[in-house]
Amino acid sequence: MTMDAVAMEPMDPESLRKLVRRDLVVTAAGTLIAIWTYSLVAAAAFGSLSELTAGRVEVAVAVLVSAFCVWWWASGPVGMMRDRLMVLIPVFLIAGPGLIGVHNLGGGIVVGILSGAIGFAAAGVLGLLWGGRNRGRVSGG
Repeated sequence: MTMDAVAMEPMDPESLRKLVRRDLVVTAAGTLIAIWTYSLVAAAAFGSLSELTAGRVEVAVAVLVSAFCVWWWASGPVGMMRDRLMVLIPVFLIAGPGLIGVHNLGGGIVVGILSGAIGFAAAGVLGLLWGGRNRGRVSGG
């Protein structure tokens, strides 16, 4: 059995429904955690939390959320990877606080390098989403 055959194997409706529910839970939870990390950025900016403490938490949380979301996306059905890109949304939402945390920890040039890499990856995912949206349409008239 080839990888193409495995990728094209249809899922039964109940399995697909469970997968979509889990994907939505992962996306929602990751997004809420990302929003929470923005409150840490604000707390550090207003002086109610030290930049060092905020930086440590922001970086740790960003790494954990990003690693889990990428793992969740990559461990799903191979044939549905392009259709499940929404699971990666929290990775890009939490990237900002993560980069600010690296900067607060004295990251210097590392912040610029990571920022460019994350921006490039986000553009790639957006391109995949846009291409998947137009897939299946017949052009012309």
